[in-house]
Amino acid sequence: MIWKRSIYTVVTPLPPTVSRETAVAMLHSHAEMIELNPLVIHHTQCKPPSSAPPDEFHAIWYELTDRITYLPGIKGQVSYKACFHDLPRGLQTHVYAPAGLEIKEKWSIGGNEAGEEREVIELGLSNLGVPREGLYLREDIDMSCNIFLTSFVKKTLNKAHGILVDRLVVKADLADDKKVRESYRRASVLTGTSGVSGLGVISPRASLMNDRSHSSMSDRHLRSPSSMSDVHNRSHSSMSDSRPSFTDSTTTAATLRDDQPEGQQLQSIAELEASEKLFDAKGFQLERQLPPPPPIEMP
Repeated sequence: MIWKRSIYTVVTPLPPTVSRETAVAMLHSHAEMIELNPLVIHHTQCKPPSSAPPDEFHAIWYELTDRITYLPGIKGQVSYKACFHDLPRGLQTHVYAPAGLEIKEKWSIGGNEAGEEREVIELGLSNLGVPREGLYLREDIDMSCNIFLTSFVKKTLNKAHGILVDRLVVKADLADDKKVRESYRRASVLTGTSGVSGLGVISPRASLMNDRSHSSMSDRHLRSPSSMSDVHNRSHSSMSDSRPSFTDSTTTAATLRDDQPEGQQLQSIAELEASEKLFDAKGFQLERQLPPPPPIEMP
């Protein structure tokens, strides 16, 4: 039997929206690579055959079934095994098909992304359509087949892989587009453009009660002619000694104020209301105990 070995390379430029990370991840997804092939109708992972070479024995093996059109109107199915081996920038496959057909392929992502240094192009690849800028998918094929079947196998393989590559490029473009949208969405949440603050949403009622408490304290200080600091200290000490327990309160202010250290929680609304009433009562008693201010004589 006469055998023929065919070695050739196919280059497909990638859209500028596809990143190298996404393209390599697509090649490392074996199931997606297999399902994108229009010839494959069934696949399952299997154990390596006993005849596998030592370097391929520890690779990932699959059993695949293709639907082949031998002649117009004559179709059939063929099952075979293939090994898959991931590379840092691509994928290697080795197909063991019936009739002694063997196909070794190497899929790799070459070129440069935006902002990267230009990659040195190998001699002879410029005639295959390698872009001067941007990324590209390179497919190196090494096929050994019966000389009478070489033309048919090569034609079938190129047609199927052309569809596979087109589907792969579109899928990678969609995956990268989805990743960009998610990154923009996360950035909008972190920057607060979606209405969510990094420190949380401050309760309007808690802010209003804080303002009322500060305003009432300042009014009493203005009305009292005695030592304002003394009255302020005595009122706060009496409040801390006689403060009741509000363990039954369930409404809490779950946010932070700007003047508080991060992580410290505000009092509950019930505590704020009770503190305000208690402060009003204590302030009124202090005002009654203090002597009236002496009259101011005009010169």
